Parts: sequence; structure tokens; C-alpha cells
Amino acid sequence: MKLPFKILKMLAETALDFVFPRYCLLCGKINPKGEYEHLCPECEVSLRILKGARCTLCSEPIGPESMPNIHGCPKCIDRKFQFDKSFCLCAFDGAAREMVHELKYRTGAHIVRDMAKVAKKFPELADYIRNAVLVPIPLHAAKALKRRYNQSDLIASMLVKTFPESNAKIRKILRRTRKTATQTTLDRESRADNVKDAFALAKAKSAETLPKNTNIVLVDDVMTSGATLSECAKILKKSGFKSVSAFAFARRL
Repeated sequence: MKLPFKILKMLAETALDFVFPRYCLLCGKINPKGEYEHLCPECEVSLRILKGARCTLCSEPIGPESMPNIHGCPKCIDRKFQFDKSFCLCAFDGAAREMVHELKYRTGAHIVRDMAKVAKKFPELADYIRNAVLVPIPLHAAKALKRRYNQSDLIASMLVKTFPESNAKIRKILRRTRKTATQTTLDRESRADNVKDAFALAKAKSAETLPKNTNIVLVDDVMTSGATLSECAKILKKSGFKSVSAFAFARRL
């Protein structure tokens, strides 16, 4: 008798969990049973998904879903972002912070599957990246060699796979021109100075041949002050691209 696909899938997943057990990122529970592969239901509550009204410029939450979005809020009114708008999925704390750290510092590329489950909660994201060229924020070559991958590349690929109807494409049209200190411990002004002139257009035909009216969406793991995304947007705007938006999995609030 031929077993149904769902049963076969369940048996395969059970076997994998036995051979390669999963762990909750926060409490370490083995093979958590819940919505996410690497978050148990108890720790999942610390995943703060930004589903309410927000500032469409800086992605700051401003109220419940019943409120309309605004473009420009008290927290960013004095900022001069070079990108036109932004979209972030989670607050950078609790489970979301652990997901980013797993991807960024612990070579945990598997966590992208859970990030995709978060992204699916935002059907409007499909329109945000529709027919867009996704541009991952580049790493310096030394850091990329140490980490073995660029986490922004993986997040961009996740978006393309999660929303295939959007017809988004990935193009690595930026490069990092110098190694910068980590932004983690810097204040807002220092962050901007740290990444100033740290990026340039990649020396590739894809950067030269893209139409200037292309919808560009920069992709990063975390948006804090917006300095890195803004610096990259500045390079693209100076190169003639008219529409440059930003996306990050998490937003430091």
C-alpha cells in the first residue's frame, strides 16, 4: 500500500530529528514541536513581529493594525535617509535576535527556513519586492571568507523563494571598498562615519546594464540607525538609480 505524501513527510522528518536533532535557540529544548523549527512554543512568544501600523520610511512601529501607516515619524523626522522607504519584519530582540545571531555568527544557515515562515506572515511583502532587483549588502572579502557566506545573500534568496510570484531577482551590484568596524557598539553619528565611503558599484556588467528606473531593494539582516542601508542607497542614487528601497529581517527599536 502506498502511503500518503503527508505521512511519508512526517516519517522522514521524525527520522531526521532522531539523527540530527533540532534545538530551540533560546532554551535548548530538543526537537521543539511548534510553528518554527528552532523555536519552541514557549520561547516563540518572544518573537515580536511588527504587524501593526508603522512608519514606512524608517519602519518604526507607531500603533495597532487599525491605524494607517505614516511616512516619516518623530524618530526619523530629522534624518536624511537616502533610501525611499523600508520594510522590517521583527523587533531585534528575543527570538529574532537569536535567529539573526544564529545566521550571522554561528554559521546557522538553516535558520533561514524559520525566517521564511516569518516573511509569509506579510503578504504585502510580495508587492514590496514585485519586479524588484534585490541587492544584498556586501561583506568585506575577509569577513566573507571567515563567515563562509554573506547572510544578506541568504535572506535575499529567501525572499525570492518565499514570494516567487513577485518575480524578484538578485543582483550583487555593490561591493565593499574597505573593512569597517562592527556597528554594534557605535552610536548613531559614529555608525554613519563608520560606513561612509565604504561601498561602491561592483565592477560587473550587471551594474552597468540595469535600467536606471529599476526598482532596487537593498537587503540586510538588521536595521538599527539605517546608516549602512542609507550609505548603499546613496551610492545607487548617485549612479542614477531612481527608486531605492530597504529591507531588513529585524529592526532595532
